[in-house]
Amino acid sequence: MNAPIRLKTFSNAEFERMARSGGFGDARVELRRGMIADMSPQFAAHARVKMRLISALTTGVLNAGLPWEVWSEVSVAFGGGFEPLPDIVVWNPAEAPADLDGPIPASAVKLIVEVSDTTLADDLGEKLEDYAKGGLAEYWVADVKGRLVLRHAGVVSNTYARREPVRFGDQISALEFPTIKVDTAALV
Repeated sequence: MNAPIRLKTFSNAEFERMARSGGFGDARVELRRGMIADMSPQFAAHARVKMRLISALTTGVLNAGLPWEVWSEVSVAFGGGFEPLPDIVVWNPAEAPADLDGPIPASAVKLIVEVSDTTLADDLGEKLEDYAKGGLAEYWVADVKGRLVLRHAGVVSNTYARREPVRFGDQISALEFPTIKVDTAALV
């Protein structure tokens, strides 16, 4: 009789140890529900939208007078086997340890943006659930093909109560932080 196959799931600490030791080489990976997941390659349309959104968000945060930072592709430690590598992270360094040398703690993160060219179903499915479960206040998905930014806020039972789409080219205000205004004219 064959024994059942058991898949190994990893904790955030185990994942971080493997990453620090070079266990993933040059591969872009993230921890999803305790499993190590390869990241999709980034093509030109994805990169263009991401870079322009980073610029627009940075301007919006600065204009709002907030001491927050806008970073790209940095790990965020939510715990519970979830340590994603989001396209864009808006966070408050004052809410993280001064000697931070690892992933950004989820408690310091204000907004995450995933840019979806080929990953829309996942970004609006499992990943959305994981962000909500992790308590992320606001989550945006930039749908490259649909030319929309889908804003999510109001965490309720592993999902978001509010979902508001905005077309590329329109001005966006963050739902949880309305002083952050983002001009998406450059996305058109």
